[in-house]
Amino acid sequence: MSSAKKRLHIIHLLNTEMRHFMVRFTLFNQQVADRVGLNATDLQCLHIVKLLGGATPGQIAQQTNLTTGGVTVMLDRLEKFGYIKREPNLSDRRSFIVQVQEKKLKKLYAIYKSKQAIMDRILSHKTDKELKIITHFFSEMRSEDMHDKKEM
Repeated sequence: MSSAKKRLHIIHLLNTEMRHFMVRFTLFNQQVADRVGLNATDLQCLHIVKLLGGATPGQIAQQTNLTTGGVTVMLDRLEKFGYIKREPNLSDRRSFIVQVQEKKLKKLYAIYKSKQAIMDRILSHKTDKELKIITHFFSEMRSEDMHDKKEM
């Protein structure tokens, strides 16, 4: 097999494995959402707010491709269940910052503990160089606009 064909084969295998991982983790996240009484989109938005360290509704809309109206409805549900709190935005009086309620989140993240242990075990066998490559790959994937509305 030529090196070009070998490379295409490896890329195909990587894409296939990523798809398997994404499908399994999406289904797991749906189970988590069901278990805690949320829908899958609300759960993912909660993860986004946590990753951002707080966010305005506009930032959430931009990150999720949801409409601002959809974000408002979703935030109402998350606040009702105690997962988030709206706090004044000190840099813009017309807006607010969404913050996660850490105590409630700890209970939610306990569900992910087994998955984190698996990831920790797998990553513990990687060299620093391999970890940097994996991190760089995911960083590049995140920086791309993977939810372009034009493609929908």
